[in-house]
Amino acid sequence: MKKDLPRENGASKPVRLIVAEASEQAVRHFDSVLRDAGIATRMQLVDLSLAAESLDDADLMLCNAALPQLDRILPQLRRNAPDVPIILVDHRPQGMKVAEGARLGAVDVVPGDDPEHLVLVFRRELEHVCRTRSVVELRDALREAEQRCELLLQTTQAAIAYVHEGMHIHANDAYLGLFGFADADEVLGLPLIDLMTGKSVDCLKAELKRFRRSPDAEEQELPFTGRARNGAEVRGQLTLSAAQYEGEHCIQVTVRAAAAPPAECRPETAGPATAPGRAETHANGATGSQDSDHADALSHFLAEAAAHLQGLGPWRALLVVQIDQFDKLQAERGLRNGKRIAAAIRAALTEALPEAPVVALAAHRFAMAAGGDTRSAVMKLAQGLVESIAAHRLTIDDQRLTTTISIGGAIVEGADGAVEPGRLETALDGAYAAALRVAEGGGNGAELQGGALSAGEADSATGRLLAAINEAIENESFVLQFQPIISLRGDASEHYEVFLRMVDDSGAEIRPQGFLGTAIEHGVAGKIDRWVILRAIKLLMAHRAEGHDTRLTINVTANSMTDPDFPNWLGVALKAARLPSDAVIFQVTEPDVTAMVRQAQVFVQALRAMHCQTSLSRFGTSEESLERLRLLPVDYVKLDGSLIHAIGADPANREPVVKMLNELQSHGKLSIVPMVETAGILSTLWQAGANFVQGNYLQEPTAEMNFDFSTAD
Repeated sequence: MKKDLPRENGASKPVRLIVAEASEQAVRHFDSVLRDAGIATRMQLVDLSLAAESLDDADLMLCNAALPQLDRILPQLRRNAPDVPIILVDHRPQGMKVAEGARLGAVDVVPGDDPEHLVLVFRRELEHVCRTRSVVELRDALREAEQRCELLLQTTQAAIAYVHEGMHIHANDAYLGLFGFADADEVLGLPLIDLMTGKSVDCLKAELKRFRRSPDAEEQELPFTGRARNGAEVRGQLTLSAAQYEGEHCIQVTVRAAAAPPAECRPETAGPATAPGRAETHANGATGSQDSDHADALSHFLAEAAAHLQGLGPWRALLVVQIDQFDKLQAERGLRNGKRIAAAIRAALTEALPEAPVVALAAHRFAMAAGGDTRSAVMKLAQGLVESIAAHRLTIDDQRLTTTISIGGAIVEGADGAVEPGRLETALDGAYAAALRVAEGGGNGAELQGGALSAGEADSATGRLLAAINEAIENESFVLQFQPIISLRGDASEHYEVFLRMVDDSGAEIRPQGFLGTAIEHGVAGKIDRWVILRAIKLLMAHRAEGHDTRLTINVTANSMTDPDFPNWLGVALKAARLPSDAVIFQVTEPDVTAMVRQAQVFVQALRAMHCQTSLSRFGTSEESLERLRLLPVDYVKLDGSLIHAIGADPANREPVVKMLNELQSHGKLSIVPMVETAGILSTLWQAGANFVQGNYLQEPTAEMNFDFSTAD
């Protein structure tokens, strides 16, 4: 029942006060003191043992500190009505201490011969009561308003979504239906730009950046062209406005679909879709004539690239090469030496690919054409360029220096016959964007995007597998399994590692070794990672709702580790799930870290900034493993399974593992030992000081999180 707010003036209702005292004379004394102070009360004398029956209807309570059984009854009254302040009045010469009264549940202890003190304490607690009930009323009103808004949001015909850091955190049914999603879980964490096509992508990026710089930016309406999940084109108007959703600053996106094509969206700032070279020329203060010359050079390059690609293998690509931290180099070495460095890098690229056409898109950025018999060959070519530049030492002012590059590549789609200029421009835009992603992720690396299979390749084993992977992503036909990670040191907390399986047409399970390498090579493993994370988080939320304090370790591929957008996407997904930061541990492999040390460091630091824990798996097969661990601040280290198999084959192999576990302990890392298949291995690991173990001897991966950790001791 909702209580009216008490007030201290005569126009409001009197304060409902219950008094536990030995006589009515004491009650009259309290009434006289409070009325003289201008506080109207409606008092009720109660027996202390029966006070609980009247406490729900009271605003405050006064109680004689000398009443019997006070230490038993008062804590119970406090538990039953925590919002009703209880003030103890002590008439004894050696009265009760305030701390003693607080332990019993009283808000204060007042001497019986100090009426002024009583009035001050009474006013203070009355103010607290008023504020508490005001907050309750405001919360009720807010909850009711939110429920009404949610009802309006779901029943309105307008398509509305909420976006945080560029990714969906909520969408109503009209929005889901417009873009072909079955439920809100499918759109959770999906970048808004993934629904856009063409120049709408650049236009939307510019607007999202504007809102990121100024969260309270003015409402903006822009035309867009997008694509629904079933491939149907969606056109209309997007209205972006600042909003809040569940306490988070975000953007409200309102979509009005239109049958007729809207006017072209033209972003204010030039992006890769508007000739990267031209944008860079303006940035360096070029004249209109120079801009025209640069545009002619770019057109000439595209014509040369089209001719060059005709003589290459079936996989044809454009590469954008960017010198890492070029602004810093120029600041340290001077503008003239900056140009000399850029010229030396270009010469090295030309020497590596002497027949490939090259054009300068900016002082520190070049475009090249390349190709090969397979997509993997093109990727290896790009990685080879990165490694050769990193190994090449330049001499500037008699000083030797090393610089690195970032390469972004894009497969020229549909280039079976003649290469169309429009497809080259699209590939150049994609390569430019990929180069920026590599540079933002730490540089000294390569990324190749695109690569739809040709008709001939689609019939190959790789083509069929890639088609099955894409179909599994589209139809969400992957399955997850869970294997317990058990503590050998008395920690009974529930911990599982998540394993991914793909189901083929016959219903048979395919382990990651059979498809993940192809997915990584073709750049689609990042999508698999995101599906796994969202699905695992959803299952974890349901499991924890049943009272389990469970954690999950989720494996992340190199595609996600090098994706600069992944940490932001992950942050949104975790906030939406409202899980504790330590509920999910993200695991990368030592081979991936070895190949991309700088990107791995950036990735782990980004997760640590979100208070997420990390793990390094497949550890210990290299002589540099421990040295590499000093560069990567992970929380858990999971040994490579081959080390445990070696112990089973020959007990003499136990010593290197014991030494490694001791080293990990000295570095403050929690060790996980996988592939425990026998009781003998388990005993050995316990004696060696391993923190956690997992393996089929304990429990094979299953579809349910049903291991009884209480019996694992």
